[in-house]
Amino acid sequence: MLKHALFLIAVLGLLNTGNVLARGANTPEYATIYITRSLNYDARKANINPKIVDTIVRIFSWEIDFNKDLQKGDRFIIVGNGGTHPSAIIYLGANKRVAVFAYTDKHGQNNYYDINGKSLYPSFLKAPLKYDRISSKFQRKRFHPILKTWKPHRAVDFAAKSGTPVYSVASGVIQHRKRMGALGNVVYIKHGSNYTTVYGHLSRFSHGLKPSSKVKKGQVIGYVGSTGRSTGPHLHYELRYNGIRQNPLTYRLPKQKNVGTTDLWNFKNKANKILNSLRSY
Repeated sequence: MLKHALFLIAVLGLLNTGNVLARGANTPEYATIYITRSLNYDARKANINPKIVDTIVRIFSWEIDFNKDLQKGDRFIIVGNGGTHPSAIIYLGANKRVAVFAYTDKHGQNNYYDINGKSLYPSFLKAPLKYDRISSKFQRKRFHPILKTWKPHRAVDFAAKSGTPVYSVASGVIQHRKRMGALGNVVYIKHGSNYTTVYGHLSRFSHGLKPSSKVKKGQVIGYVGSTGRSTGPHLHYELRYNGIRQNPLTYRLPKQKNVGTTDLWNFKNKANKILNSLRSY
């Protein structure tokens, strides 16, 4: 985020107007959620529409682990007209500050972007490693080479040399990093509020990796191996949406969106006006 925007957001730390909408002749109305227990609890206490809370979780899950990052005293400032689609949402935390602003594209779709006109969610890598070949595709029935029976295979197996680096396909938070039955050494990564990726049969994990660790897109999380129920070195890779396994080779993953070039100047101008309007409070 631009230094100017960070400065303006820092000024918002002076805000202390309670949990009601504030109105002014030249300022937008806004409401503040003060974190004392949890986002849901404190949003209800502040009479925030549940649809706005859903929007906060959907957008900010790419930057905030709501189970780990939120601390007492953190705030969400909701700027808008009191409806379910705020003009801006600003998070002021002890260690992080994030601001997003509404923008409607030429197709009439409303979404939220940072001060530079980029969505918080990133594009995903097409594959989590440099592989030699796909040894087993996503399929409903596959003859298991070890169990000698027909079973569904809701993953993709990438054959590669032992020790080949495995990357996180997008930024996220480690859920599991352990040895787990047939998958051997496995890493589960949560991306935003809906996506999870699974990396199995690893020979070893990257140093320092542990549950709740944050990882970036392209970061090495482990190395190809043959641990667990495996006939040779390969990566067992799963993609899950809302807990349901999807075919990683065909599923349309989200791509980072940007404010249109012709609208970017107006978008930044409106975003800075919002931040400036809140400075006086």
